[in-house]
Amino acid sequence: METFLLSLLVPLSTIPPRSLRICLCMSILRALLISKLLSPVVGAGTSNLGVNYGMVADNLPPPNEVAELLKQISVSKTRIYSANSTVLMAFAYSGISVTVGIGNEDVSSLTDLFNAQQWVETNIAQYYPATDISGILVGNEVFSGDDSQLKNDLLPAMQNIYTALKNRGFENDVFVSTPHSQAILSTSFPPSAGAFVPDIASKYLAPMLKFLREIGSPFMVNPYPYFAYKANPQTVSLQYALSASTSLSTASQTVAASSITTSVTDPNTGLIYYNLLDAEVDAVYAALEGLGYSDIKVVVSETGWPSVGDPDEAGATVQNAQAYNSNLIARLERGQGTPAKPDVPLQAFIFAMFNEDLKPGPTSERHYGLFNPDGTPAYDFGLLPTSMSSPVDPYSVYYHMSSCASQLVTLSISLAITSFITNCFLIQCSLLY
Repeated sequence: METFLLSLLVPLSTIPPRSLRICLCMSILRALLISKLLSPVVGAGTSNLGVNYGMVADNLPPPNEVAELLKQISVSKTRIYSANSTVLMAFAYSGISVTVGIGNEDVSSLTDLFNAQQWVETNIAQYYPATDISGILVGNEVFSGDDSQLKNDLLPAMQNIYTALKNRGFENDVFVSTPHSQAILSTSFPPSAGAFVPDIASKYLAPMLKFLREIGSPFMVNPYPYFAYKANPQTVSLQYALSASTSLSTASQTVAASSITTSVTDPNTGLIYYNLLDAEVDAVYAALEGLGYSDIKVVVSETGWPSVGDPDEAGATVQNAQAYNSNLIARLERGQGTPAKPDVPLQAFIFAMFNEDLKPGPTSERHYGLFNPDGTPAYDFGLLPTSMSSPVDPYSVYYHMSSCASQLVTLSISLAITSFITNCFLIQCSLLY
């Protein structure tokens, strides 16, 4: 970079003293603009995308390689499910923000403030800010289970973790929340009629939402359109579940080898839904509004689609996983909201970074990964650098075409502006001789 800057500067002896500083500044600015243009072009909405980094496997690459892999695909957010010291050290100075999870098994102990303070000292303060820890998720889908004591302990644990962060001065930089499954909804269709299970709403969610509003934290949910399709493949449209349908106002939407438009209209609002994920998220917004918390933002803490499944797991294929995640990434890059919240860009964490071979349950549970354990992509999801790209696939062609077109427009505009500014600077410099 230094050599490039010097090459743009004319010999100092040929410039009159009064114009020396101006021309030097203009040359340096020109170099900075050009170097910026030569850097990789990243979608403006990439900040809305994160990837869940699960580790229920015995064959994953070391965390420092995972950090590099995330950077290669221009993902700057990840979520881990426990405060793994090796991961937190490996992600230091990586430019990747980390949301740290606390397992359900550890929630009850955190109802004691001393334990919560010790947990923050050991697992947050020791690594922050070298490691950009952006949030703490206490427990996971607690209200969907049968453990009544765990449900009672969740909010006190969250409050104690927040108090411990505040005592350290971290409360404005590290948020506190907890992820929920869609099972906490008693009604999800139509989206505007979304409502929480009454017992959960009155006993647990109402006080939790009051706390989340007070501290400015989001409401985290784990919607999986795949589960809806798997349960009812005869009635749920695959295109609708894959977010593969297009609206007239969203011409750059990625498609999955089909031009069929599938949409659902909410009879109460008239809003048209072109994909199931939007409908699931807006059902949560409606449920929040029903409790008087329409101001709390919903963030998708998990969503994804498996690439392999058992014979009775409908839709678990590489093509469908590729379509779902490519479509999701494309809409996140556009900064697109949901029909009910069009001005609030959706934020989501894809599940998951890797196929995890030790996860229990059906075959699909071990095949949600964007990558194989050896670091090779499971399929082309639209963010792979050229050196990593899979063979051309009809499910990803549209994404790459629209992505490249968008980047070319941005680059052309930037080049035009840079050329104009540079010429103006050169004219100004020449007039000072």
